[in-house]
Amino acid sequence: MKDFLLFVLRYVVIGLAIGFLYIFFFHNYNNQTVDTHTPQPVFTYAPAIDKINPSVVSIYTQSIERSNGPSQGISPAAPYTTRNYLGSGVVVSADGHIVTNKHVIAGATRVFVYLWDNQAYQARFVGEDSLTDLAVIKIEASDLVAAEFADSELLNTGDVVLAIGNPFGLNQSASMGIVSATGRRGLTETTSQLQQLENFIQTDAAINQGNSGGALINPSGQVVGISTASYSQYGAEGINFAIPSNTTVQIINAIIKHGKVLRGWLGIFFIPASSHVIYKIPKPSDGIMVSQVQINGPADQAGIKTYDVITHLNGKPISSFDDYTQLLLSYTIGEVVEISGYNADGTFNKSMTIKLPPDPGKPTSAHFNN
Repeated sequence: MKDFLLFVLRYVVIGLAIGFLYIFFFHNYNNQTVDTHTPQPVFTYAPAIDKINPSVVSIYTQSIERSNGPSQGISPAAPYTTRNYLGSGVVVSADGHIVTNKHVIAGATRVFVYLWDNQAYQARFVGEDSLTDLAVIKIEASDLVAAEFADSELLNTGDVVLAIGNPFGLNQSASMGIVSATGRRGLTETTSQLQQLENFIQTDAAINQGNSGGALINPSGQVVGISTASYSQYGAEGINFAIPSNTTVQIINAIIKHGKVLRGWLGIFFIPASSHVIYKIPKPSDGIMVSQVQINGPADQAGIKTYDVITHLNGKPISSFDDYTQLLLSYTIGEVVEISGYNADGTFNKSMTIKLPPDPGKPTSAHFNN
C-alpha cells in the first residue's frame, strides 16, 4: 500500500510540474502584449508655448525694387522686380492690431499676415517709430487672442526665455535660451544727435531671419520682449537682441492713439564732461549737473536750477547724459515723471509733465537761475 501511494504521488508531482512549465512557457508567451504607460511628470515649457502661439503671426511682405542689372528689352528705363521678405508679429488687440519691427515692413507695398491657424489677411499700416524699430499694423479680424505683456523691468540675467516666430518661413517655431544681459546699448549706428532709443535685452535664444518682430516670452507665456536683431551676420552665435516689453507697450499705445510717437522734453541742459575739465567745475560723484533750464519749460516751472545735480529719473539712476537721453526717450507727451537729485540745500524730488519741445522756427531762450 505504501509503495502504491508513493507511485501515485510521484506521478502527481510530475504532472503538476509539466503543467506549470506549459503555462509558464507557452500560455504567457502566446498572450504577451505591449502596453503604453502614462509618462512620469516632467518639466516642460509646452503650456507657455501653447499660451502664446495664438498671438504670434507670420508676416510676408512684398516690395517693388529697382533692379541693378541691365535693362531688358528696348526700354531705357531700369526694370523693377518684386521681392518678398518675411518676419513675425505679435497680436496686441482682439480687433487686429499687431506689433512688429519697423524694418520688417519698411518699403513694403503689400503686407500679408498669417495667423497661427493659417488664416490669411492683408494688413494696413498704422504707424511706426524709428527710434525703437517698432511698427503697428492692423488686419480686419475679430476675437483674436492678444498677447499678455510682462514687466520687463523684473527681467534678470540668467532668466529662461523662449523666442517664438517665423524663422525661414517655419511658423510657430520656438527656441529656448536665457537672458544674457539687459540694457544693452551701442548696437546701432547713428549720424545725428537724436540717438536711437537703445535698451536691448540680450539673449542666446535663437533669433534667425524671419524671427524679427516675434515674441520673446518668459516661462509663463508672457511677452518680455520683441525679437529684433542678431549678430549672426558677423559670424557670432548666441548673441541676439529684443526690445523690452515695457518700451514696446508704450510705443504701441502711442501709435494706436496718435498714429505716431510724440516725444517731448523737460527743458534741461547739462554740463558736458569736457566742460568740467576746461572750466574746472567739480564733477559730481554720481548724477549729472545742470547748466541751464529752458524758460517756462517743465524743469523751470518745477524749480530746477543751474548746478543742481540730477541723479534719478522716475527712480532709475542717471550717471551720464546718455542715460538721461535714453530714459527720457522712453516716455511720451503728457506723462508725469519725477526728477531726483541734490544741490547745496540738500536732496530734492520734483514732478514735472513731459511736453513737446518748442517749435524750431520760434526763438527760445534758456537762463541760469541760480
